[in-house]
Amino acid sequence: MSKGIKMRSARDRHGRSYTVEELQQLTDGGGTAPDLFCDDPACGCDVRFVPRYQQNRANRIEPVDVPAYIGLTRGSEHAAGCRYDASGRLKIIAAQSDPEFLNALGDGKRELRLLALHNGLRKHGLSGNAPTVNGSAPAASATKMATEVIASDKRLDSYLRTTADLLVLRAMCESDALLAAELVLRLGPKRLPWKQFFFEHDRFDEAWELVAKSGNNPYPVALVGSVRSFHQPPAGAKYKSSFLNCRPLYRKSDDPLRMESFEVSIAHPDASWLGSFPPDAEIVMFGLWKASGPVENTAPDKRDRSRTITYVAHKLTLTPTFKKQIVLIT
Repeated sequence: MSKGIKMRSARDRHGRSYTVEELQQLTDGGGTAPDLFCDDPACGCDVRFVPRYQQNRANRIEPVDVPAYIGLTRGSEHAAGCRYDASGRLKIIAAQSDPEFLNALGDGKRELRLLALHNGLRKHGLSGNAPTVNGSAPAASATKMATEVIASDKRLDSYLRTTADLLVLRAMCESDALLAAELVLRLGPKRLPWKQFFFEHDRFDEAWELVAKSGNNPYPVALVGSVRSFHQPPAGAKYKSSFLNCRPLYRKSDDPLRMESFEVSIAHPDASWLGSFPPDAEIVMFGLWKASGPVENTAPDKRDRSRTITYVAHKLTLTPTFKKQIVLIT
């Protein structure tokens, strides 16, 4: 069941279409979802509605909210060519990718070589896109260097596109079961589990801990979140970047007077681009992050002014070099 793409709609035995929102309303009203089937004309396999629910986690004081979705029933599989066939999508992505980056292995699996992406992002982040040529160098050497830089940029562009496609696919799946079974993540000689590369909203704290522990920029890390707000610098401000802020993760501790928050933001000078992502939009963000905090502040409890609450803020910020590092999930 965990290898399918989360669906937004399905049909019943009579061909009537239901959206996730309609099924949730039916469930909230005490009703039961009908038998459901994939609404892709090429498929029609059995699927199920999973209402929103709360899930307990070992490292959480309070349960985690899990949004509603439609997914495969046990033993059911989408037909080849179905738009919800995750394995088929992975094959298409692989066929369109640089084989040196998304490499085929002998056992039928593939591996994503993250070191190439890491090195490309670091190089452009540190030195920019333009080649630097010694003025006294021969013209032929300068031309060769410029050609090599252009070729390198094209490869990195391909790596970014492939990574974005894979991360959107992962975000659409119920879990990392499919990609973990078919796609190995490799950082040089080291294999990475998907849980150390891809972080959903309820694991923002784990992403912050990974980046902070590694001294920022350990390797390209991906987060998926929903847009909360957009901030543009006011006239005369010294800073030039605008900020797109995601909904933070709030984590309670065993101390009722202490609340932790894990905030995720994207910084970029192109305000029009950042502002084009609408509120509540779900986005995938990947690259070399920077962690800051924890920063503590105290304030009176709004419900009981005699008590003081300590708020502990942790922040993750991504300053993308390329706009392909931010992808809208549709």
